[in-house]
Amino acid sequence: MPTRAERGGFARVPALDADAAAACLATPHLPAAAAATAGRARDAAALAMPLLLAVASASGRLRLARALHAASGRRGPLLVAHGRLRAPRVRDATLLVDLDALTPADRVVLEAICDDGRTWVLAATADAAARAPAPWLDVVALRVPPLAARAAELPALAQALLAAKAVRRGGTAPALAEDALACLAAHAWPGDVAELDAVLARALLAAGDGAITAAHLGVAPAPPPPAEAAEALPAETATVARLEFLLAEMAHEIKNPLVTIKTFADHLPALLDDAELRERFAALSDEAIARMDGLLENVLDFARLGVPTPEPVALVPLLDAQLAEVQPALDARGVVLERRGGPVACRADATHVAYALRNLLAGVLREVPPRDTLRLDLASPATLQIAFGRGSGAATRLRELTAANGHGPKLDDPTMLPLAFTLARAVVERNGGSLGVRAQPEGGTLLELRLPPAAPDS
Repeated sequence: MPTRAERGGFARVPALDADAAAACLATPHLPAAAAATAGRARDAAALAMPLLLAVASASGRLRLARALHAASGRRGPLLVAHGRLRAPRVRDATLLVDLDALTPADRVVLEAICDDGRTWVLAATADAAARAPAPWLDVVALRVPPLAARAAELPALAQALLAAKAVRRGGTAPALAEDALACLAAHAWPGDVAELDAVLARALLAAGDGAITAAHLGVAPAPPPPAEAAEALPAETATVARLEFLLAEMAHEIKNPLVTIKTFADHLPALLDDAELRERFAALSDEAIARMDGLLENVLDFARLGVPTPEPVALVPLLDAQLAEVQPALDARGVVLERRGGPVACRADATHVAYALRNLLAGVLREVPPRDTLRLDLASPATLQIAFGRGSGAATRLRELTAANGHGPKLDDPTMLPLAFTLARAVVERNGGSLGVRAQPEGGTLLELRLPPAAPDS
């Protein structure tokens, strides 16, 4: 007999009142970009268009889901799925689903629920920079970075949380003293907004009617940023750290497809009697195997590159060849490609440069939003810039991944992900160049590849 978790079910969650929901969906509770997305919740709900909720549980995910449901105007209940996923029987419901806990079989059921159009799905993941696992989920995304990455919003958020608590006790919110604000800014907040809320609640009780000082908070400052400690390490230690980072990501890239294949094997007896589900699982397994095969081939190609032999290289023909490889995928996602700039030459190993461009474009393809414009600019000296996500605020993943310990993006940060960027960057640096990312003022992302320029007479 299946257990309750195996059968699956739903927890019915009470909705927020209109005022509380409005406050939860506005700044400072949400970053400005997330608040703008939340403002479109009613339209998304009316179309039963799934919403990707990239928010950690400790960042207030459940309260945010309650607020979105209240703002949507849907008459059905808010349900939180647990155990094996199944379709709700009540109409006009909002369903909160944890994507990180779904099996491949659950993902098939989730697609069917979204196709039916009767339930509004809030598909949640803990990674604020995560991409949707399927195109039909990659339409509307509400992303809330961890509190440690929202330093500028922390004072206003803390004051708003205090104000809400003060209303409950029938008074006004106490002020936060300067040393309290400094203490909040220095703390690492591993428990995210939930930890901040608890700290402020204890401080409110301790301070009574007076101002809240650092002594009332009782939190420790953050440890020194890893980057500062890394400066004292010998070069060999830094190299080992980068190697460990690369191997950890390779393991992650292989582990996910293996989970799909294992799930297929575990469900094989049940699949024998269901042709449609069997075909779907077989397709997922084939895709997983192809993904691992491509990953291993790419790593082997990297290992075979060897020591570079610098020579004058024209970038345009190499770039054209790699663009031809990814053009079908760009067309399938409705991405418009724009090219600017004339012939540019560098001094590097042509085979190495072709490999770096292939991985760079493969990584960009994973990050560029559907129906976006991908702009490539070639400029002297030997520079290629790739811009996307302009004005939409959708292309935030690379900027967050390349932020140096949460202190903002740096062009020379060595932690660029995913693996395609890591390999491309290693090859570019091997040839004396650099690969980095910059945030654009209008919300887009700019990747910049720099290579040593060719001599004028070459």
